[in-house]
Amino acid sequence: MAKKILIIGAGMAGLSAGIHALRNGYDAEIHEMHNLPGGLCTAWERKGYIFDGCIHWLIGTKKGSQFNRLWQEVCDIDKLDIIDHDKFMSIEGRGGKTLHIYSDLDRLEAHLLDHFPDDAAVIKEIIDASRVMSRLEFPLNKPDELIKFWDIPAVLFKMMPMFKLMGKFSRVSIGEYLEQVKNPFFKEALALLIPTGYSMISLISTLASQHAADAGFPRGGSLQFSRGLESRFLELGGVINYNSRVKEVKVNEDRATGLILSNGSEVAADIIISAADLYHSVYELLKGRYVTPLIKESFNDLSTYTSVQISMGIGFDLSAEDHKLAVKLDSPITLGREENHYIYLTNYTFDSTLAPAGKSVIGATLYSSYEYWEGAVKTRELYNEKKKQLAEQVIKIVEKRFPGAKGKIEVTDVATPWSYHRYTGVYKGAYMAWIITPDSGRFKIPKQLPGLENYYQVGQWVEPPAGLPGSMLTGRHVMQVICKSDKKKFNKN
Repeated sequence: MAKKILIIGAGMAGLSAGIHALRNGYDAEIHEMHNLPGGLCTAWERKGYIFDGCIHWLIGTKKGSQFNRLWQEVCDIDKLDIIDHDKFMSIEGRGGKTLHIYSDLDRLEAHLLDHFPDDAAVIKEIIDASRVMSRLEFPLNKPDELIKFWDIPAVLFKMMPMFKLMGKFSRVSIGEYLEQVKNPFFKEALALLIPTGYSMISLISTLASQHAADAGFPRGGSLQFSRGLESRFLELGGVINYNSRVKEVKVNEDRATGLILSNGSEVAADIIISAADLYHSVYELLKGRYVTPLIKESFNDLSTYTSVQISMGIGFDLSAEDHKLAVKLDSPITLGREENHYIYLTNYTFDSTLAPAGKSVIGATLYSSYEYWEGAVKTRELYNEKKKQLAEQVIKIVEKRFPGAKGKIEVTDVATPWSYHRYTGVYKGAYMAWIITPDSGRFKIPKQLPGLENYYQVGQWVEPPAGLPGSMLTGRHVMQVICKSDKKKFNKN
């Protein structure tokens, strides 16, 4: 009789774990608090418009690339229509200053050298490193837990081209690296590509994936993409219980034995995999009984990025405009402890499935502290008023930047960090787990908690900053660990 695995959460990690569990002869069942798959990888409909809440670019969209092969194991990614952009982003400063971050590194290098000749040395260093990174693959097929000493030489050989890059760029934050940039606008523009608290390797990796055409947008957006993993899971015989909130992981003599649901019912299992938010899992579902020092220190000492998204359905065709802009604000917008001097605007007209014909969706993003909204939500009227005021402020900015949209905004939606926390349970509404700085260094949370048997944790908090590809990979890796424990050969297909 097949072992029963209960999975908490139908996001990328949970669906991936479930797919690999079924493929390896386990009985897999998911309990999801929401009525949709995907977790943070989602979208919502408002008056005929689709507002996407997640994917800006997806690593693994190039056929044959490393993450593309991994995505193929859990969904039909190569059957999707992938949209690649010739520009990653355009930055519009004051006084008509505009900088285009082209996806192609040769074109980007020429553009930057033409505009900022005094920073030629920095430009060449960034571009050369990105070219190297675009050709690299990483040893991802086996989780750390299963790497033996005899595997290390092969891993080191594969990583050898990476050592020089890591030594140079992983030890310095983006903000620190940019201190050497001479041109003020160039420095300001580069700081907008990736949050400056991350190491420079994050910026290099982003430019590299764009150059490799391995970071496209799947037509249909985030929810449609999540549906692809859901379909694969169901086709293999899996069961998803939607609107099924887990209240507690049932533990008997330090062994996970099942789940207690919010309606009071209990479900037994041989193995529990939590793909829920790490904080929620260890402090609430497990009542804080198996919190490790690393988990405690990480939540106490590390920060997260949170943002608010203002989505607009516009009765006007904006397809002639760039797809992604960072626009300098006439005056900063402060949301809690976050002061925004630029606003990010995503023009979704490149995907005709997200708006009625001849109309457009614009998504505006601003950094915003979770506490700013958490305090307001205690009084519902105050929370709604803050959302309304922000929407009105952003509408004026959008109508100024896109004059054709003036008076034609048909629907507006504001998703705050509290919104993401409410609908997914994610810690403080954070969309990318902790900020991994050069000081903190890369680290991983063990998938098994000391002292607790038959329980595993997956998701982006386990291997920050994972994003969608990394979350999917943790689902695969945990099943490799479980198969090894059960003396079964892992089957990926």
